[in-house]
Amino acid sequence: MMRKKIVMCLLLLFYGTAYANSDILLYKVENKDLKISTQTLADGLTAHGYVVAKNQDMNRPYKIQFGTTTFQSYNLMSVYYPETSVQLVPKYAHSGIFTPFSIAVYQRQGDDFLYIALLTAKAQENIIKKHDPLFSDLEALNKKTIASILPSAVETSLGYMNVKTDKTLYTKYSFAVDDEDAVEAMDELMMMMLNGMKPSGFVVANYIDFNAVLKEEKKDDFIFYDSYSLCKLKIIYELSKTKPEAGAFAPCTMVIYHRKGSNKTEIVSLNIDNLTSTLAIDDKELLQVLEKAQADMQNIIEESVE
Repeated sequence: MMRKKIVMCLLLLFYGTAYANSDILLYKVENKDLKISTQTLADGLTAHGYVVAKNQDMNRPYKIQFGTTTFQSYNLMSVYYPETSVQLVPKYAHSGIFTPFSIAVYQRQGDDFLYIALLTAKAQENIIKKHDPLFSDLEALNKKTIASILPSAVETSLGYMNVKTDKTLYTKYSFAVDDEDAVEAMDELMMMMLNGMKPSGFVVANYIDFNAVLKEEKKDDFIFYDSYSLCKLKIIYELSKTKPEAGAFAPCTMVIYHRKGSNKTEIVSLNIDNLTSTLAIDDKELLQVLEKAQADMQNIIEESVE
């Protein structure tokens, strides 16, 4: 009898692990009385040394633009931990697509639980194709911090596995510009890009002059390093209907930077293949919407750098 119980426990452990999504770190916490808000988490993160660059309520724009929502609350946070970011970015400039990284905090109407979703260290390393203990250290800190803020929160798993892909998970654009002309060229570039984004439905949810943060830590590698949190409301609305954990990718961070002595400016942004692989998306209509959004953004960038 005891042997059967042990076997059953091992099987449950195996299947629970086998069907876990290794890209998403997901927490749930009982919140029947709605006493825990997204601000609870935001304030706690700030108290633990994180920078909460944005804590965006999505329910209001959902109701305004689409007339309905299935959530009691749905927030997208843009967050970074300065001590980690100032070490990562000079080493791997493209890692700035996680400065800030995204946290989705949501509770469906009629559900007693609040959920928190963010990317795992494994997912981040896979995206930028770099392995560094800083990522796993940050994940450990994230877990410790969430446990401190919400002691009753427990890790849970999604009901599906992520799908492996061989596709490139970020796009880097690079164009030649002399160091002394870099700032003026960047100003013109961003003006053109921002003018192109609005008609296509892209919104700049947040902006960070991360070079200022680096300089405070005596790191002078870049002429400029700017981070833009981009969001397209229609996409996150459609995704959140069935997979609210998609907010771990939203807003999507795009970085534009110029390393001293490089004589080139680079732009890096995430690809939609992150969403389709991590979230195991196979809905053809949704895939078309995602592909069009990526094509639109690529056109905006390419036309701006010409």
